[in-house]
Amino acid sequence: MLIAVDGYNFIKQSPELRRLEQIELRKGREGLCEQLRHYKRLKGHSIIVVFDGRQEGLWAGHRKRIGGIDVIFSKPGEKADEVLKRLASEKRGGITVVTSDRDVALFAEKKGATTISVSDLAEKMEMAQFYALKGSREDPMAPLRSVAPTKKGPSHRLPKAKRKATAAFKKL
Repeated sequence: MLIAVDGYNFIKQSPELRRLEQIELRKGREGLCEQLRHYKRLKGHSIIVVFDGRQEGLWAGHRKRIGGIDVIFSKPGEKADEVLKRLASEKRGGITVVTSDRDVALFAEKKGATTISVSDLAEKMEMAQFYALKGSREDPMAPLRSVAPTKKGPSHRLPKAKRKATAAFKKL
């Protein structure tokens, strides 16, 4: 699974990373990359983090790899949102875009990509870290059998996009 993360969007929504960013912007980015690196090690997903390059004049338009995480800085005059939209267009259904920016999420969904919010990924990352420390690979929260009563009457199936997003979320 390929995950594309809106870097500064993630940093702004995490209290820990926001504190690092207030000290120095570079420290916030490094903190995010470190968290994603741990998550990648646990889950094995390919991860791309996209940052606005205009805030980093030297790195604008560059790609680099930090601990197995691909880091992309947008070109001068380009926003990270545009890079995320371009990735969603190119990869279509093969990418999960992590952002809380409604415009980017709607665009990615229209192109066939799966989107999840920053808070959902942060929760998944915390749970993965917890289970890694605990030593258990299974999620005890996952029911062994259905807890829903046997259905009577017509079924109410979720729309295809919602089923796809739910399946991608479970894979995280």
